[in-house]
Amino acid sequence: MKQFFGKIFLPALLGLVPAMAMGQTAVDVIKMSGTDLRGTARFMSMGGAFGALGGDLSVLDQNPGGIGVYRSSDVGVTVDFDAQSVKDGSGISVNQLRVNCNNFGYVGAFKLDSEVMPNLNIGFTYTRPVSFNRHYAGRIASQTSSLTDYVASYTNAGKWGSQDLTNANPGKWDPYLDSNAPWMSILSYNSALIMPDSNDRFYGLSGNNSQIGSEFEVTETGGVDQFNINFGGNISNVVFWGLGFGITNLDYKSTTYYGETVTNGRIKHFVEDKQGQIYDTGRITDGDASYGLVNSLHTFGSGWNFKLGVIVKPVNALRIGLAFHTPTYYSLKDESISYMSAEFTPYSSNAAGCIIEDNTNQGYLDEWWYKIRTPWRFIASVAVVIGKKGIVSLDYERRNYSGAEYDDGSVMSNNSMKQDIKTLYRDVNIFRIGAEYRVLPQLSVRAGYCFEPGASSDVLYNDRAEVSTVSTTPAYYADDCTKYLSCGLGYRYKNFYADLAYVHKKNEGEYHVFTSYTDPMVTPQTVESPASKITATSNRVVATIGVRF
Repeated sequence: MKQFFGKIFLPALLGLVPAMAMGQTAVDVIKMSGTDLRGTARFMSMGGAFGALGGDLSVLDQNPGGIGVYRSSDVGVTVDFDAQSVKDGSGISVNQLRVNCNNFGYVGAFKLDSEVMPNLNIGFTYTRPVSFNRHYAGRIASQTSSLTDYVASYTNAGKWGSQDLTNANPGKWDPYLDSNAPWMSILSYNSALIMPDSNDRFYGLSGNNSQIGSEFEVTETGGVDQFNINFGGNISNVVFWGLGFGITNLDYKSTTYYGETVTNGRIKHFVEDKQGQIYDTGRITDGDASYGLVNSLHTFGSGWNFKLGVIVKPVNALRIGLAFHTPTYYSLKDESISYMSAEFTPYSSNAAGCIIEDNTNQGYLDEWWYKIRTPWRFIASVAVVIGKKGIVSLDYERRNYSGAEYDDGSVMSNNSMKQDIKTLYRDVNIFRIGAEYRVLPQLSVRAGYCFEPGASSDVLYNDRAEVSTVSTTPAYYADDCTKYLSCGLGYRYKNFYADLAYVHKKNEGEYHVFTSYTDPMVTPQTVESPASKITATSNRVVATIGVRF
């Protein structure tokens, strides 16, 4: 199938113009709402547990109150080297190496002639809180149902008929534009993957004795770039406060491939005439089918958010931090393309084998605009300073993923999406702990840990709900949890500083090639979702250099 993919799908994909069938779904809204452990090397080496400390460029994106801790100006830049490895349940592993500049910024500290307000500071930083870069592939050797069965099921449920799906009348009827039928139904029908009976009810490729196997490959790139403007100060060197405004730019691209082989299936009965033309007889015969679906999605747009934060130092040895982040309000646009090709091999000698192709591009560009609101974030932190040598810091963060929202201008669509998000996703509690110890006047050692549960609810992760997906992409990812383990070194010499961090990240989840569903024509009625366990690891080396003046 990989050879089939390389020879047929990739050349066709490169020649297509972007087109869209529908906007985002709950799965995609949450994908656009997450964050990663990213920032300066000092911040990352302590597991991101910096909400009660301040005095670091990363806090402008975490607790703006940290800007008030600065007594002098600061300018710094961070570069990281990220080695990623993603393995699926069948043992297929994909590796890649990336170099990124994830943080740079400036804080200007201005001393005031006041005991009540000793400093008033302003800061500007760039950070990439989210990286979408990931590449993985896998195989499911045996599954109980075919994607074509699922497509046939919801096509029947919507009471769509052959006349709604056919593209046999070019120039007069375009089902992608002139019909309200799902684009996946249209694509599958015109690729001979769903077949109508005499009552115009559709069936997929699998029969009672079919063997079904599949493979998939996903390439994701892009990220969220955020520019922060912060303003803050301190009150009597006891209360440190800050306000932040973030401007975000989101750019996400994905190319997904799903291939399926059905042995001893039901396929259309084609014959070949003397001139070599292939005709559909309207009947069904036994045979093998091998097909693949390629989807390419581009999501891009901008957004904004506000942050409020405070750090209180009741005594020299104790720091308490609180921060609140409003949701990021995004205005986004989607563009996508889809292509399908199927190869049929009949068992009967009086039937002809053939390859059939279709795509969602009919020479036009369709676009979809919408808005999303990401979860709000609440961060509570505490840090203990041990003499002049040690720090132990703890962060707790709450994110209300179930409160994320979507708006495409349709009240019915928005209400449906809101309910899907509440059903499929949950609020999460994130814990971070970090420590630093100064072994020499110029040298410090650091370590940290962060645990972030997945936002996927039990309903989603345990396959107890039908999941809608964007455009003609049937697959989705269910997150289990993400863990970070980090360590690092810090060097100070006069006004210069250099920090180095190592961060090991591990994410576990499941890739569902299509959703579970219920079909009265199938026994048992609930058809399980074919899924593969995914384990993604990342080993990052992060370096920051800067000057304080």
